[in-house]
Amino acid sequence: MAGPMTVSPSRARDANFGRITDEGIERLRARIGVEVPKEPLLHVFNEHATTDTIRHFANGYGDDNPLYTDPEYASATRWGGMIAPPTFLTTTGVSAAPPLSEEQRERGGGALAGVHAFWSGNAIGWFRPVVPGDRLVERRFLHSFDIKQSAFTGGRSVVERHRSAFADASERVVAHWDRIMVRAERESSRKTGRYTAIERPRWTAEQVDEVERALDAEAVRGAEPRWAEDVRPGDELGPYLRGPLTLSDIIAWYQGSGRWELHPYRLARRNRRRHPGFFTRNAFGAHEPVMRCHWDDAYAQETGNPYAYDFGQLRTAWCVHLITDWMGDDGWLWALENRLRRFNYIGDLTTVRGHVTATQVVDGRHVAEIEIHCTNQRGEDTAPGRVLVLLPSRADGPARLPGPEEPMPWSAVDSGGAAAEAEGSA
Repeated sequence: MAGPMTVSPSRARDANFGRITDEGIERLRARIGVEVPKEPLLHVFNEHATTDTIRHFANGYGDDNPLYTDPEYASATRWGGMIAPPTFLTTTGVSAAPPLSEEQRERGGGALAGVHAFWSGNAIGWFRPVVPGDRLVERRFLHSFDIKQSAFTGGRSVVERHRSAFADASERVVAHWDRIMVRAERESSRKTGRYTAIERPRWTAEQVDEVERALDAEAVRGAEPRWAEDVRPGDELGPYLRGPLTLSDIIAWYQGSGRWELHPYRLARRNRRRHPGFFTRNAFGAHEPVMRCHWDDAYAQETGNPYAYDFGQLRTAWCVHLITDWMGDDGWLWALENRLRRFNYIGDLTTVRGHVTATQVVDGRHVAEIEIHCTNQRGEDTAPGRVLVLLPSRADGPARLPGPEEPMPWSAVDSGGAAAEAEGSA
C-alpha cells in the first residue's frame, strides 16, 4: 500500500482545486458550444490512418479480423482494402479550430480543475469507413451538462456530454460521437467508500482454462455474408469472455490506442505546464498523470475505488468486437449507445453477450437492432448498450451506407440514457 499522496505546491495554492463549486460550474457553462482545439503533438495519437496504425489498434483490444489487419485479404472485400475498426476514431482527428481567445480562456479557464472525469457512456453514429491514407478532422465541443446528486460521492456530480464530428479530406462526415463524462470529487468519492468492500477474485486453473476454451471458440464471420433474411429477433451473439483483466491488457490497449497524458521527460514537462491538473505526485514524490488510476491500485483508491480499473473505451471496443465478428465483412455498424454503469477492476472477468431485439427494413436498408450486456463475476451488468447493424440482403443487395442526416431507427426510446447511471460509471 502506497503512502499518503503529496500535494503539489501549485495545487496547495488553490483551495477549490478538485472541488465542484458554483464558480467552477459557471466556468464550465461558458465552455458550452466552444470548439476545442487539439495540439497535434500531444492530443492526436494517429494523425493519419495507415495499415500499421489500424492493425495496432485492432490488436490492442484483441481483434485479428483480417478486414482490419490483412491488406491482401481486405482487397477482395466490398471495401477494396483494409478499413479501420469502428472505434479507431478515438485515436485520431486533427483540429481545425482556431486557438481559444483570451475572453474564452478567461471565462472558461479552470472549470472544475482537478475534478476527476469518469467515462460514463457513448452515443456514436458511423457513416463512412476510415481507410489507410485518411487524415480526419475532428470538431469537438462541450454540448451540455447536468448536475446530479451522486451516490458515489455523496454530493454533487456533473454529467457532461461532449460532441465530436469527424470528417475526411473531402469534408464528408465519417462519424458523430457523443462522449458522456461524469465529473466527481476524488476526496468525496473516497470518503463514501461505496465500492471498498469489493474483493479482488482469485481464479483457479480450471476457471482460467474455461476462459481459454471460450477464446478458442470465438469466430470471425468474415467473407460469409450475414444475410438479413436469416436474422431473427432472439438470435444470440457470444459469449465473448474478456479477462480476468490484467495490467498486460491495459498496456496492450495503450499500445494500440495511445494516450496524450503518457509522454515522458521533456514532453511530459511541456504537458504539465499546459495541463497541470492532469498530474499529481506519487508516493515517492514524482509527477504522474491521473490516468494511473487504470494501473495503480493505490491511486485508484484516491478516486474511491478499491483497485485500478479499465477504460470505458476498452469495454466499448469489446462490445464492438462482438458485433463486427458477427456481422461479417458485408455488414455495417451504424450506431451504438451504451452506459458504463460500474467499474471493471483488474482481476475482473467480463462476459460480453448480445441478442437481436428487432429487425426492420428502413428506406431499403435491412437493420438489425442488438442489445449488448457486459456481466462481471459479481453478476453486475457493467456496460449495457444497444447497436444498429445494416446487413446485406439476398433480395436488395449490399448494405447501403447511411448519411449523417438520417434518423436512426431505434425500435424504442432509451429511457435510461447514458447519464442515468452517472454515479457508478467508469
